[in-house]
Amino acid sequence: MKKVFTLITALVVILSISTLSYAVTNDQYHFELNYQGEVIENEPKNAKVLLVGVDGQLYTNALIKVSISGPATPKIIAYDSAGTEFDIAQIGYWGPSSGFPVQGTFTNETPVIVTYPQAGTYTTTLQLVDVSNNNAVIASNEFTINVLSANADDENNGFEDEGLVPNENTVDENIVEELPQAGINLLHCAIYLLIISVVFFIILKKRNK
Repeated sequence: MKKVFTLITALVVILSISTLSYAVTNDQYHFELNYQGEVIENEPKNAKVLLVGVDGQLYTNALIKVSISGPATPKIIAYDSAGTEFDIAQIGYWGPSSGFPVQGTFTNETPVIVTYPQAGTYTTTLQLVDVSNNNAVIASNEFTINVLSANADDENNGFEDEGLVPNENTVDENIVEELPQAGINLLHCAIYLLIISVVFFIILKKRNK
């Protein structure tokens, strides 16, 4: 019986370590969004999108995905190294479609010009994904932007120019939403069932003796 208990304990420890490996989050990469002053409808706003790495592991095919929700679709204009203009809001991503390498400690700054056609609250989600791994999310940040009406001062809801505004980050930085998955997957369930079956078999065999 002592051997059975030792076997069960060892298997539980192994499975615990395996499960923890699925629950580890990636805090090596995050986004920042900076701009100055108020954001007014139909007025182009200069902003900076920063991708920050802190001792980040190597991803050879990373891509920045952009999604926006709100009362209208804004224009987010960026330029590549050749000076070609891209509307990130329409394309839905930034960078070569095959991805680009990221690794180590760095700050990658991309200037953008954003124009919101309608006042209201917009949510911008930036995700760093691994193209070579079925677009698994490496890091994700969500930002809320309050766009003020240009028609009347009393519609500005009391928002004032506060200088450099990093914007409200409505979720914790470095959230891994898709990969790795925390918890127990189907493989773990199968392993647990196999262990239970083996334990019952051993116990019944001991009793029959």
